[in-house]
Amino acid sequence: MSADAYVQLRTYVVTVEFFSDAECYASELYTIDAVNWYRAEQTAIAMSDSSTYYHPAIPALSRAAVAQATDV
Repeated sequence: MSADAYVQLRTYVVTVEFFSDAECYASELYTIDAVNWYRAEQTAIAMSDSSTYYHPAIPALSRAAVAQATDV
């Protein structure tokens, strides 16, 4: 195993906001361990697929995620 094969995980709190058109109608927090903020946001978006707020019948459904490291 090479020295750079291990990347330390950081803990992020990710806020996922749910939108219909441009209006935010809900948000959820996810705690994610990831190698960087981008992976944390992508993981939270994937996890939000099972949220009660995510339903394909909602018109113009979209989501946005913002990660913040907890160990800053």
